[in-house]
Amino acid sequence: MLVISRKTDECIIIEQENGEPIEIRLLSIDNQVRVGISAPSGCKIWRKELYTTVEANRKAAENTSFGSLRSLTSQMSNGKGSD
Repeated sequence: MLVISRKTDECIIIEQENGEPIEIRLLSIDNQVRVGISAPSGCKIWRKELYTTVEANRKAAENTSFGSLRSLTSQMSNGKGSD
Protein backbone atom coordinates (compact mmCIF):
# COMPACT_ATOMS: atom_id res chain seq x y z
CA MET A 1 0.00 0.00 0.00
CA LEU A 2 1.28 3.42 -0.94
CA VAL A 3 0.52 6.14 1.63
CA ILE A 4 0.70 9.74 0.41
CA SER A 5 0.04 12.88 2.44
CA ARG A 6 -2.04 15.55 0.72
CA LYS A 7 -3.59 18.83 1.81
CA THR A 8 -7.05 20.07 0.86
CA ASP A 9 -7.42 20.62 -2.91
CA GLU A 10 -4.23 18.67 -3.73
CA CYS A 11 -4.40 15.74 -6.15
CA ILE A 12 -3.02 12.28 -6.75
CA ILE A 13 -2.80 11.00 -10.34
CA ILE A 14 -3.04 7.27 -11.08
CA GLU A 15 -1.60 6.50 -14.50
CA GLN A 16 -3.01 3.49 -16.33
CA GLU A 17 -0.96 1.65 -18.94
CA ASN A 18 -3.71 1.63 -21.56
CA GLY A 19 -5.99 4.49 -20.63
CA GLU A 20 -6.62 7.94 -19.30
CA PRO A 21 -5.14 8.90 -15.94
CA ILE A 22 -7.34 8.86 -12.84
CA GLU A 23 -7.26 12.00 -10.68
CA ILE A 24 -8.07 11.84 -6.98
CA ARG A 25 -8.54 15.22 -5.27
CA LEU A 26 -8.96 15.88 -1.55
CA LEU A 27 -11.95 18.22 -1.37
CA SER A 28 -12.13 18.78 2.38
CA ILE A 29 -10.74 17.43 5.61
CA ASP A 30 -12.96 17.87 8.68
CA ASN A 31 -14.46 15.03 10.72
CA GLN A 32 -14.53 13.18 7.39
CA VAL A 33 -12.28 13.30 4.36
CA ARG A 34 -14.10 14.22 1.14
CA VAL A 35 -12.49 12.78 -1.98
CA GLY A 36 -13.21 13.69 -5.60
CA ILE A 37 -12.30 11.22 -8.35
CA SER A 38 -11.99 12.06 -12.06
CA ALA A 39 -11.73 8.90 -14.14
CA PRO A 40 -12.61 7.71 -17.65
CA SER A 41 -16.31 6.93 -18.14
CA GLY A 42 -15.64 3.18 -18.48
CA CYS A 43 -13.86 3.04 -15.12
CA LYS A 44 -16.08 1.69 -12.33
CA ILE A 45 -15.54 3.34 -8.95
CA TRP A 46 -17.01 1.68 -5.86
CA ARG A 47 -17.06 2.26 -2.14
CA LYS A 48 -15.38 -0.83 -0.73
CA GLU A 49 -18.35 -1.96 1.39
CA LEU A 50 -20.62 -1.93 -1.70
CA TYR A 51 -18.03 -3.65 -3.87
CA THR A 52 -17.60 -6.41 -1.27
CA THR A 53 -21.38 -6.95 -1.12
CA VAL A 54 -21.72 -7.04 -4.92
CA GLU A 55 -18.85 -9.52 -5.25
CA ALA A 56 -20.34 -11.77 -2.56
CA ASN A 57 -23.69 -11.71 -4.38
CA ARG A 58 -22.01 -12.54 -7.70
CA LYS A 59 -20.20 -15.50 -6.16
CA ALA A 60 -23.40 -16.74 -4.51
CA ALA A 61 -25.22 -16.50 -7.85
CA GLU A 62 -22.43 -18.44 -9.58
CA ASN A 63 -22.74 -21.21 -6.98
CA THR A 64 -26.52 -21.51 -7.36
CA SER A 65 -27.50 -24.66 -9.19
CA PHE A 66 -30.41 -25.01 -11.59
CA GLY A 67 -31.97 -27.58 -9.24
CA SER A 68 -32.05 -25.19 -6.31
CA LEU A 69 -33.65 -22.51 -8.50
CA ARG A 70 -36.27 -25.01 -9.67
CA SER A 71 -36.98 -25.97 -6.03
CA LEU A 72 -37.32 -22.31 -5.02
CA THR A 73 -39.66 -21.62 -7.95
CA SER A 74 -41.78 -24.63 -7.00
CA GLN A 75 -42.00 -23.51 -3.36
CA MET A 76 -42.98 -19.99 -4.38
CA SER A 77 -45.72 -21.23 -6.73
CA ASN A 78 -47.09 -23.41 -3.90
CA GLY A 79 -47.19 -20.46 -1.51
CA LYS A 80 -44.43 -21.79 0.75
CA GLY A 81 -41.95 -19.03 -0.05
CA SER A 82 -43.99 -16.11 1.30
CA ASP A 83 -44.58 -15.07 4.89
